[in-house]
Amino acid sequence: MANKYKKKRETKNKTKEWITDYYKTGREFDKENRQRREKEGRKEEKGLRKLNSFELTCIVIIALAVVGMIIKYFILGHGFWTTGI
Repeated sequence: MANKYKKKRETKNKTKEWITDYYKTGREFDKENRQRREKEGRKEEKGLRKLNSFELTCIVIIALAVVGMIIKYFILGHGFWTTGI
């Protein structure tokens, strides 16, 4: 019966908080940069912007994973459902 009156601990989704914080901070930073460029009279840059080290690392990891999957499943001939070596 003691558990009945025990206060439940709230759970937090720290990953979601981290991703949303990263997204919001990036948007604010981009907005400030755009306003500063407009005041200086420079044109808006089009295309890909320069990536920071974290974003570049994520892209490299994803690219290596895709290459690895292509090699494993298509070049070596191991299917998805067959047991390999």
